[in-house]
Amino acid sequence: MIIYATIVFVVGLAIGSFLNVLIFRIDDLESVIKTRSHCPHCKKVLSWFELIPLLSFIFLLGRCKDCKEKISIQYPAVELGTAGLFLLLFYLFGISWQMVFYAIVFSILIVIFVYDIKKQLIADELTWVTLILVVLGSWYFGQFSITHMLIGGLICGGVPALLVLISKEKWMGSGDIKLGLMCGLLVGYPRALFLLFSAFVLGAAIGLIYMTLKKKTIKDSLPFAPFLISAALITLVFGEVIVRWYLGYLSIL
Repeated sequence: MIIYATIVFVVGLAIGSFLNVLIFRIDDLESVIKTRSHCPHCKKVLSWFELIPLLSFIFLLGRCKDCKEKISIQYPAVELGTAGLFLLLFYLFGISWQMVFYAIVFSILIVIFVYDIKKQLIADELTWVTLILVVLGSWYFGQFSITHMLIGGLICGGVPALLVLISKEKWMGSGDIKLGLMCGLLVGYPRALFLLFSAFVLGAAIGLIYMTLKKKTIKDSLPFAPFLISAALITLVFGEVIVRWYLGYLSIL
C-alpha cells in the first residue's frame, strides 16, 4: 500500500510539472512541444537538475540558478496539489481505471483552475475536452443514470446561465456555464445541488476574506471556476454522504 501510494505521489508530482507548462503556455500550445523549458527571466534553457518536480525548487531555494530571480510559487503549488489529488483518488478508488479517469479529468480542471485565477478567463477548449471525457467516462462506469447525469448538468449549468443572462456577464462569464454543465454531469443529481451550493458558499467566504483584508471591494469580481472545481472535488468525496444524511434528516421531520 505504501509503495503504491509513493508511486502515485511521484507520478502526481511529474504530472503537476507538466500541467505547469500547459498553464504558462496555454496561449501557445504548440510551444509545449517545440520549445524546451527555460527561465522566464533570463531565458536560459533549464538543465535536468532544474526540472525535478518540487525538489529542484527546494534545492535552488526558489530562485533561478543563473539569474537568481525568484521562481513562481505556482510551480511547487501545482505539483504538490496534483500529487495530493492523485493520492486522494488512490484512496477513494485504488489503482483502477476509475482512478485514471478522475485523475485525467481533474488534471485538466487544475489547468482551468489556475489559469482562471491568473487571467480571469476559462479556456473553452479545455472545458469542451473535459466535457466529452466526463460524458464518456460517466456512461462507461455507470455511476448513475443518464437522466440523473443530465439533470445534474442542467442544474449546475442552468443557474450560471441564468445569472449571466440577468447580469449581462457582469456577475460571471459564459465560460462558467460550460464548466458548470460539465461539473454537474460529473457528479449527477442530486449531488449537483450540493455542488452548486458549495461553490457559492466557497465564493462568498473567500470574497468576505478578501474584503476583510481589503484586497477586494464588493464591486470587484472573483473568478468562479476555482470555486466550481473545488466544489466538484468536495462533492466527489463527501457529496453522497451529505445527500444521504440530508434526505434521512428530512424523512425524520
